[in-house]
Amino acid sequence: MEDMYNQVRSFFANDIDLNDLYDSEAVVWIDWREYDEDVVRYFNDMMDEPIDIKTVSNGKAYGDDIVLQKGDKELQIPYGDEQDRDVTIKYFNDFVKPAYEVRWFTESLGNDTLGFTVLSGLEWAKLNDEFGADTVRYYFEPIDFESDMFNLGMDEASALLALREDSEGVNSDFSTQLDWIRIINKEKTLDEQKEKGQIDLKQYMAAKKELQQIKDEFVAVHGEMQ
Repeated sequence: MEDMYNQVRSFFANDIDLNDLYDSEAVVWIDWREYDEDVVRYFNDMMDEPIDIKTVSNGKAYGDDIVLQKGDKELQIPYGDEQDRDVTIKYFNDFVKPAYEVRWFTESLGNDTLGFTVLSGLEWAKLNDEFGADTVRYYFEPIDFESDMFNLGMDEASALLALREDSEGVNSDFSTQLDWIRIINKEKTLDEQKEKGQIDLKQYMAAKKELQQIKDEFVAVHGEMQ
């Protein structure tokens, strides 16, 4: 695992370029059609202290559920009606933290195949201290239960790509950028509903006022986004 850390560090230290990082062992590539059990195994193989994995029957059409286990700690990943790559990744990440942390390699944004990196919590902290948390996060986005990765809409992905390119690292908090894009999309949807006569003027003005308040609160906290 130290080799993966050194490869990521070398990228931030400008000793290797982005193409080298793409081809390195520090990034595991996962296709949206991947089996969820394989996704867990890919991450597990990147850790010096892998966790135990087993499956249990659940009577659902998609097949067995995945169970993660480490010592006395155990988690059956809670799927809905079908297995889902995002759910698998989010719950695996939460299970292994704080010893390890999975991050999304956001240069893969917009593709059917996404890149991820697993480092120890200490290694991510060292990178933050040396190169700055914003710089590290610009390329390796932390994952929480609200994260959309494979489930991110194409329109949102395209808007995020444009925003990242224009910002050049400013406002690089991925989730914050996505929140802003969704506010703007709600504005567009509201205007379209008014133009098509789907809502009357009173409904439009009330919704517009509420949305403007949300937008003002966002700008007050995060600043204006271009």
